Amino acid sequence: MTPLTQPADVEAMMADLALSAESSADAYLASARATLLKILARPDLLDRTRLVAPPEGLGRNLLFGTRAISVWAMVWSPGAVTPVHDHHCSCCFGLLSGSLRETWYRPISDTHAVATLDAVRVPGYVACMMPTGPNLHRIANAGPETAISIHVYGYDHREQASSIHRTYEVAPG
Repeated sequence: MTPLTQPADVEAMMADLALSAESSADAYLASARATLLKILARPDLLDRTRLVAPPEGLGRNLLFGTRAISVWAMVWSPGAVTPVHDHHCSCCFGLLSGSLRETWYRPISDTHAVATLDAVRVPGYVACMMPTGPNLHRIANAGPETAISIHVYGYDHREQASSIHRTYEVAPG
Protein backbone atom coordinates (compact mmCIF):
# COMPACT_ATOMS: atom_id res chain seq x y z
CA MET A 1 0.00 0.00 0.00
CA THR A 2 1.45 3.36 -1.03
CA PRO A 3 0.82 6.36 1.23
CA LEU A 4 -1.20 9.24 -0.15
CA THR A 5 0.93 12.17 -1.32
CA GLN A 6 1.27 14.89 1.32
CA PRO A 7 2.20 18.58 1.18
CA ALA A 8 5.72 19.37 2.42
CA ASP A 9 4.51 20.71 5.79
CA VAL A 10 2.61 17.47 6.46
CA GLU A 11 5.70 15.46 5.53
CA ALA A 12 7.72 17.47 8.08
CA MET A 13 5.02 16.92 10.72
CA MET A 14 5.05 13.17 10.07
CA ALA A 15 8.86 13.02 10.17
CA ASP A 16 8.81 14.75 13.58
CA LEU A 17 6.14 12.33 14.78
CA ALA A 18 8.19 9.35 13.60
CA LEU A 19 11.21 10.66 15.54
CA SER A 20 9.09 11.07 18.66
CA ALA A 21 8.19 7.36 18.50
CA GLU A 22 11.77 6.71 19.63
CA SER A 23 11.21 8.82 22.78
CA SER A 24 9.47 7.99 26.02
CA ALA A 25 5.83 6.90 25.87
CA ASP A 26 4.68 10.22 27.34
CA ALA A 27 6.69 12.27 24.82
CA TYR A 28 5.43 10.14 21.93
CA LEU A 29 1.77 10.44 23.00
CA ALA A 30 2.16 14.21 23.44
CA SER A 31 3.64 14.45 19.94
CA ALA A 32 0.89 12.27 18.46
CA ARG A 33 -1.78 14.42 20.13
CA ALA A 34 -0.14 17.65 18.93
CA THR A 35 0.17 16.28 15.38
CA LEU A 36 -3.49 15.24 15.31
CA LEU A 37 -4.59 18.64 16.63
CA LYS A 38 -2.57 20.37 13.86
CA ILE A 39 -4.13 18.16 11.18
CA LEU A 40 -7.64 18.68 12.55
CA ALA A 41 -7.12 22.44 12.65
CA ARG A 42 -6.18 22.38 8.94
CA PRO A 43 -8.63 20.03 7.19
CA ASP A 44 -7.38 21.38 3.83
CA LEU A 45 -4.14 19.42 4.37
CA LEU A 46 -5.96 16.21 3.52
CA ASP A 47 -6.97 15.65 -0.11
CA ARG A 48 -10.37 14.06 0.53
CA THR A 49 -10.83 13.30 -3.17
CA ARG A 50 -8.07 10.67 -2.90
CA LEU A 51 -9.59 8.84 0.06
CA VAL A 52 -11.16 5.42 -0.42
CA ALA A 53 -14.74 5.82 0.73
CA PRO A 54 -16.82 2.65 0.41
CA PRO A 55 -20.59 3.04 0.04
CA GLU A 56 -20.90 0.87 3.17
CA GLY A 57 -18.42 0.11 5.91
CA LEU A 58 -15.02 1.55 6.67
CA GLY A 59 -12.31 2.74 4.26
CA ARG A 60 -8.69 2.72 5.49
CA ASN A 61 -6.25 5.10 3.77
CA LEU A 62 -2.56 5.08 4.63
CA LEU A 63 -1.23 8.63 4.94
CA PHE A 64 2.25 7.89 6.30
CA GLY A 65 4.16 4.91 7.62
CA THR A 66 7.53 3.97 9.06
CA ARG A 67 8.83 1.03 11.08
CA ALA A 68 7.47 2.70 14.22
CA ILE A 69 4.17 4.34 13.23
CA SER A 70 1.31 4.18 10.76
CA VAL A 71 -0.99 7.16 10.16
CA TRP A 72 -4.36 6.42 8.57
CA ALA A 73 -7.40 8.38 7.41
CA MET A 74 -10.51 6.33 8.10
CA VAL A 75 -13.66 7.03 6.12
CA TRP A 76 -16.77 5.84 7.97
CA SER A 77 -19.94 5.37 5.94
CA PRO A 78 -23.19 5.73 7.91
CA GLY A 79 -23.67 2.49 9.84
CA ALA A 80 -19.97 1.51 9.78
CA VAL A 81 -18.87 -0.11 13.04
CA THR A 82 -15.75 -1.84 14.36
CA PRO A 83 -15.90 -4.92 16.53
CA VAL A 84 -15.21 -4.48 20.24
CA HIS A 85 -11.40 -4.62 20.30
CA ASP A 86 -8.15 -3.72 21.97
CA HIS A 87 -4.83 -2.77 20.38
CA HIS A 88 -1.39 -4.37 20.32
CA CYS A 89 0.19 -0.91 19.97
CA SER A 90 -0.35 2.72 20.85
CA CYS A 91 -3.56 4.16 19.44
CA CYS A 92 -4.38 7.83 18.93
CA PHE A 93 -7.23 9.21 16.89
CA GLY A 94 -8.84 12.51 16.06
CA LEU A 95 -12.14 13.27 14.38
CA LEU A 96 -11.91 15.46 11.28
CA SER A 97 -15.56 15.49 10.19
CA GLY A 98 -18.92 13.92 11.00
CA SER A 99 -19.56 12.25 14.34
CA LEU A 100 -18.64 8.87 15.79
CA ARG A 101 -19.98 6.98 18.78
CA GLU A 102 -17.23 5.44 20.92
CA THR A 103 -18.24 2.81 23.45
CA TRP A 104 -15.75 1.57 26.05
CA TYR A 105 -15.90 -1.95 27.50
CA ARG A 106 -14.60 -3.98 30.42
CA PRO A 107 -13.51 -7.54 29.68
CA ILE A 108 -15.24 -10.25 31.71
CA SER A 109 -13.36 -13.08 29.98
CA ASP A 110 -10.91 -13.58 27.12
CA THR A 111 -13.82 -13.45 24.67
CA HIS A 112 -16.59 -11.28 26.19
CA ALA A 113 -16.94 -7.72 27.49
CA VAL A 114 -19.57 -5.40 28.97
CA ALA A 115 -20.10 -1.74 28.06
CA THR A 116 -18.94 0.84 30.61
CA LEU A 117 -19.04 4.22 28.83
CA ASP A 118 -20.65 5.60 25.70
CA ALA A 119 -19.84 8.98 24.12
CA VAL A 120 -20.40 10.80 20.85
CA ARG A 121 -17.17 12.21 19.40
CA VAL A 122 -17.33 15.41 17.34
CA PRO A 123 -14.84 17.16 15.04
CA GLY A 124 -11.74 18.24 16.95
CA TYR A 125 -11.90 15.39 19.46
CA VAL A 126 -8.53 13.67 20.08
CA ALA A 127 -7.70 10.64 22.26
CA CYS A 128 -4.42 8.78 22.84
CA MET A 129 -3.60 5.58 24.70
CA MET A 130 -0.82 3.07 25.11
CA PRO A 131 -1.53 -0.67 24.96
CA THR A 132 -1.35 -1.02 28.73
CA GLY A 133 -4.87 -2.45 28.64
CA PRO A 134 -7.31 -3.45 28.88
CA ASN A 135 -8.36 -0.63 26.54
CA LEU A 136 -11.41 -2.10 24.86
CA HIS A 137 -13.62 0.04 22.67
CA ARG A 138 -15.87 0.02 19.64
CA ILE A 139 -16.34 2.92 17.25
CA ALA A 140 -19.44 3.37 15.12
CA ASN A 141 -20.85 5.95 12.74
CA ALA A 142 -24.41 6.12 14.00
CA GLY A 143 -25.07 9.38 12.17
CA PRO A 144 -26.49 10.09 8.70
CA GLU A 145 -23.27 11.59 7.27
CA THR A 146 -19.90 10.12 6.34
CA ALA A 147 -17.27 10.68 9.04
CA ILE A 148 -13.48 10.98 8.65
CA SER A 149 -11.01 10.27 11.44
CA ILE A 150 -7.21 10.30 11.53
CA HIS A 151 -5.44 7.49 13.45
CA VAL A 152 -1.84 7.26 14.61
CA TYR A 153 -0.81 3.72 15.53
CA GLY A 154 2.50 2.47 16.88
CA TYR A 155 3.07 -0.32 14.36
CA ASP A 156 4.65 -0.92 10.97
CA HIS A 157 1.87 -1.33 8.39
CA ARG A 158 4.19 -3.49 6.27
CA GLU A 159 4.60 -6.01 9.10
CA GLN A 160 1.03 -6.16 10.43
CA ALA A 161 -2.31 -5.73 8.72
CA SER A 162 -4.02 -3.96 11.61
CA SER A 163 -3.58 -2.43 15.05
CA ILE A 164 -6.23 -4.74 16.52
CA HIS A 165 -4.92 -7.23 19.05
CA ARG A 166 -8.09 -9.09 20.00
CA THR A 167 -11.83 -8.78 19.40
CA TYR A 168 -14.57 -9.47 21.92
CA GLU A 169 -18.25 -10.32 21.88
CA VAL A 170 -20.60 -8.11 23.87
CA ALA A 171 -21.85 -10.07 26.88
CA PRO A 172 -25.63 -10.47 27.12
CA GLY A 173 -27.47 -8.46 29.73
